[in-house]
Amino acid sequence: MDILVLFLKLQVLNYINKKIKLRNSSSIFTECVNPKKTNKIIFLYIAILMVVSFTPYSKAIPFLALPLLFHLVFTMTKTSFLAIKKIKFLYRILALGFIVVFFHFTEYNLYYVARDIIYFIQAPMFIIIGICLCNSFFDFKYLLKVIIVTSFIVTLYLLLELVKDPSLFLQLGLVTRTNYNLSNPSALLIFTILFYTRKANIKMFKNSVELLIMSISFFSVLISFSRTFYILLLVMISLYYIHNYKNILKMYWVSVFFALFVIFGGLFITVKEDVSQDVTFESKMSHSLDEIIVKDYDSRFEIMQNWRGYEAFLGLSKFYEGNVFELLVGQGFGAVTYTPYWIYEGDEQFSGLDVLPMFHNGFITILLKTGIIGLLFFFLFLYKLLVQAFRVINSSFDKYRQLIVLLLQAVVFTILFRTFVVHGIFTTTIPFELLILLGATIKMSLLEQTDVIKN
Repeated sequence: MDILVLFLKLQVLNYINKKIKLRNSSSIFTECVNPKKTNKIIFLYIAILMVVSFTPYSKAIPFLALPLLFHLVFTMTKTSFLAIKKIKFLYRILALGFIVVFFHFTEYNLYYVARDIIYFIQAPMFIIIGICLCNSFFDFKYLLKVIIVTSFIVTLYLLLELVKDPSLFLQLGLVTRTNYNLSNPSALLIFTILFYTRKANIKMFKNSVELLIMSISFFSVLISFSRTFYILLLVMISLYYIHNYKNILKMYWVSVFFALFVIFGGLFITVKEDVSQDVTFESKMSHSLDEIIVKDYDSRFEIMQNWRGYEAFLGLSKFYEGNVFELLVGQGFGAVTYTPYWIYEGDEQFSGLDVLPMFHNGFITILLKTGIIGLLFFFLFLYKLLVQAFRVINSSFDKYRQLIVLLLQAVVFTILFRTFVVHGIFTTTIPFELLILLGATIKMSLLEQTDVIKN
């Protein structure tokens, strides 16, 4: 009996000791997790999908990712389930598009209905994969390495032409960007991840390797001559230095109101009409605001120079044609708008633009398909992610949490800005890496609220 009592006491003391050690741990994002728990085969498959997403076969990604999604969902943890609920506003956008399309099912082309369903379902699908991938900070760090390595391989491949023909360095500009496909979003993602990990004192690779990768990625961003990438680069760097979280939220809502003003206030904004015939990077920079304003134009030349704003005007006009119900919930998946015949008749520059199922201004796409409510859901989806980052800051703060917060904020502003100017997350060229990273970051932000890390 004495031996039994002694054994029970030892077990109780051992249990208490474990609890104390866990409570006194400096961070729940500990890297003392057994590496064998990371399924490297799954991460290898993710790496392959990331590479494929930069090829002409990128449209097959949703179908190639389906088996992985089913596997991860059937084996997901409680925290994964909680994280999936964080993107509930995306499900509501999907629901709106699905429900409303039944009222127009006989009117719409089934090709465009199916196309919209696939493009709108991709975003939550890839985010869920990212959520289910990581069950520890070790997994998350491994995923970051996979993203960096695969993106760097793609970046080097895109820069190969410059290596083969050094004379192109003297010709860098809009022409080389188009002819040699130098506009590379993965380079910006690499630079952002390594910039944040270094600022948080989290080592990903050897110092010399990190600096080399960052330098090449930064160079790739510079020679892209992309106004979108330049602005996002400044935003990504600025986020690190904005320590007041209220200022982050103000920055978000100012961006939202600016986007809404450009969409709905275009008629009240005067646009220059003396646009230069010679298109240079300098002329495009000075013309940036005029180009995105949602406004009607009278001539082909003006329309060509301000195509993003004009196509958005066509989408907004189509939206206004709806009844009160459709203004609120949209016209459903499959809704398209048509370019006036006189614009594209006999003009190769407008070839294939007679039907517009989606728009460079992704907010117009969301508005047309899912209405004012759908657009509100989208803004709330991003806002809730920023709030989740705020909760991580409030719980406690160490280098791991700092990285999670920075990445979550970076992804939110990247999605917001990309939606404004280059389709966003509901498009043919889905930002696969970005959405996987978003899902994983959401999951990591929730781990501290559960006991999953104890396992």
